[in-house]
Order: sequence, then C-alpha cells, then structure tokens
Amino acid sequence: MVHNFWFMMSLSGSVILLLYILTYPVARRYFSLAWRYRILKIAIMFYLIPFPVFLSLIRTQLPADFPEAAEDILCGPEYCLNTKYGIYREGGSLYVSSKMKGMLILLAVLGILSCVIVLLHISRYRKASRICLKYSYLPVGQKWQEYFQELKTGLNIKRKVRLFCSEYCTSPVTTGVIVPTVIIPPWNVEEREVYQDVIRHELVHIKHRDLQIKFLGMLVIAVHWFNPFAHILFYEISNISEMYCDSVVLRGKEEKERKAYAELLLEFASEKQYTGMEYMVGIMGGNSKRAFKRRILEMKTVRKNRVFLSAVVMVLICMLGGLTVCAYDAPLNVDSLEETERQDQVFDFQFTLGEAEIEMEELPYEQFFTDEDGNVYELKSEENISKSACTHRYVAGTYTPHSRNREGGCTVTYYEARRCSKCSNVIKGKEINTVTYKKCPH
Repeated sequence: MVHNFWFMMSLSGSVILLLYILTYPVARRYFSLAWRYRILKIAIMFYLIPFPVFLSLIRTQLPADFPEAAEDILCGPEYCLNTKYGIYREGGSLYVSSKMKGMLILLAVLGILSCVIVLLHISRYRKASRICLKYSYLPVGQKWQEYFQELKTGLNIKRKVRLFCSEYCTSPVTTGVIVPTVIIPPWNVEEREVYQDVIRHELVHIKHRDLQIKFLGMLVIAVHWFNPFAHILFYEISNISEMYCDSVVLRGKEEKERKAYAELLLEFASEKQYTGMEYMVGIMGGNSKRAFKRRILEMKTVRKNRVFLSAVVMVLICMLGGLTVCAYDAPLNVDSLEETERQDQVFDFQFTLGEAEIEMEELPYEQFFTDEDGNVYELKSEENISKSACTHRYVAGTYTPHSRNREGGCTVTYYEARRCSKCSNVIKGKEINTVTYKKCPH
C-alpha cells in the first residue's frame, strides 16, 4: 500500500476530510464559513495533486544537490529489496512478482473506470448545459441587464458574465466554466427588489469560482470513486458553497430581510427541479431537507469568529494530512545487486511478462567464467578436475552455465566462483541468481 501513490493520495485527502468532520462542532460555533470552505479546498488538493510523488523526488534530489544538508535532514536509506512487489529485468525479459501483477491489474481497472466516470460527467454536463441554453430564448429586458451590471460592478467581478432568461429553470442557476452564464426564470420588472438578493447570490458564485470548485469535486469522485469520503466531500462542498454565498448576500442585513430571504428559498424549494442541475451552481444547490435546514440555521447564527484558533486548527489539519504524504515509500530502483547491503537477497518472481524490447544480454558460451575485470573464459565442462601439480593462483569472478529444456526454454544460473589463472581450474561457490526463460532467446 505504501508503494502506491494513488492510494496514498486518497488516504491523505480522506485524513483532511475526517479531521474537518471531527472539528465541525467547534468550527460551526467559532469558525467562519470561509474557513470551512477553505479546508474542503485543501482536501481537494490532497486528493488530486500527487504530493507523495513530489516528496519522493525531493528526497531523491536533495542528497545530490545539497549533500551536507541532506545528511542532517534525511536518514540514510536501508536497502532491502521487497520482492513481493517488484519488477526484475534480466536479459530480454521482464519478471514481475505475483503481488505486483495484482496491483498493476487493480490500477488498470481503477484507471479505466475513472476515465469512464469522467467522460460520463462531461457528457451529462454538456447535455444539461445545452438544454438550459436552448430554452433560454426569452428576452431579458434592458432594465434587468442594467441592474445585473450594477450588481456585477458592485462585487468587483471583471470577468465577462452573460444573463439569459428561460422557462426551463424554475430557480436561478449558473453554468459555463469559461464564460459564466446566469439563467433566471421569467420575472416581472416590478419584482426586481424581491429577487435582487437571488441574482447577487449567483454573482457571488461566479466571484468565488464555485462551479470550477464543484467540477474539481466531481473529478475527485471520478478518480477516487472507491473511497466513500470522496462522495462526502462533494456533498459537503455543494452545501458549504451555498451557505457561504448566503452569508455574503445577507452580510449586514436585518432579521426581517434574512427572514424574507429564507422564505424565498423555501418557495423555490417547492418548485420542481429538473435533472442535470447537479452540474451547475445556483441558489437551490444541495436541494435536500437536511441541506435547507442547515442553510436556514446558518442564516440565524451569529458567531464571534476566533481567528487565531481557526488559524492554529488549520495548520494542524494540514500538518496531519501531510504526515500521510510522508508515509509514501517510493519503489527502490536497483541496477545491480551490489548496490544493496542485502546481496544474499532471494528473488521469488512467479511469472514473466515475456519478451521485452530491451537490450539482450548475449551469452558468449554455454558455460563461461567472467573475472572482475570483465574477461570471459570458456569452460568445456562443469566438472572441476583438481590439478595437484599446479600452484594455484585464483582470481575471483562469476561462473555462468546455460542449460536448455525440452519445452524450448532455458535457465541461466549465476554463481560466485574462483578460477586459477594457471591451470584454469574453477571452484564454484554460492548461487547468486537464477533466471528462467519460457522461450530461449540466446
């Protein structure tokens, strides 16, 4: 698990969200909605950005660029090959352990399903957006346009925002990731004062880029669909974004105005909502009894924000989430067994991926000895005949026999060995490694 950065991303994001849930009773009383919304955005970052991989790259690069600092910060690695999750290259084949095979298959399945979910969300969003825009044929009066521009200027929104009117929408919604579009029901100009807070609510969504945040929440579900916390995150983002916009709209208003705004929400809630609205943001976002209850209670809440306490809690949540990132253990890449302190490592690979398009190690003879300088000597027989008359002078190296089987495969075994430079006598030592090919490539 610690070698899989995908699961570590899912774990780190879930830790952030879990801490958010645990601290929510305190946050609801003392922390602002902006604080809660910010924590959810941080959780999205941990879900979608591969921080474990970045941390691993830093750990790898730091000793090379700053060796003295790295010696104080990082502990020296203990080289121990974990062959349960490993890929081994030998000759012209790639050998993969059975557990690594299971992990690769699992990642492939998760990746395919994630792509399907992403494409499904994109397709449904495009369909819902086209339907809304298709039925937005009702003209918007000049007074509504002027009033809309006044609100937009008052909120200091520099982006281009369009205003459409549609009978399809029973309550205002906002769509358009690149060019935001506010779609309102057909209202009379005389009722402008009644709905001014509703339009301001939609413009606050655009100012906070809530639609983009909502799509990132959908992306979290697409990538981590197997994680129930990802679905909880999207639900909470939808609700908190609406509550945050309500708080901005009602800021500085009296109790009577807050009550009128709440009654207007209940009036919209009684109307039938069309499908596809989950891909947009609007005043009716999070349309459920529990969501409306939370919004109404939040409108009535008057809290004294604890700025210092909220900052401390945010730092602690980020630190605890970061600890899960540090738990990621990048796979060890070893080019030679001599790089490790475990030269007696036993390799237990249970299958091979077959022939790979990599450089083939050629075998010069069926049996040969290779000394430490790379000189190769052919051996005529595996038997070692002691020559008592010779005053042996042995040179250390590797003894390599190559044998074929009846099924067309072969086995190459590597032994520690010594060879006499005078009489060519070879003494075979401990076995280093054995590689088996289903089809002999030599």
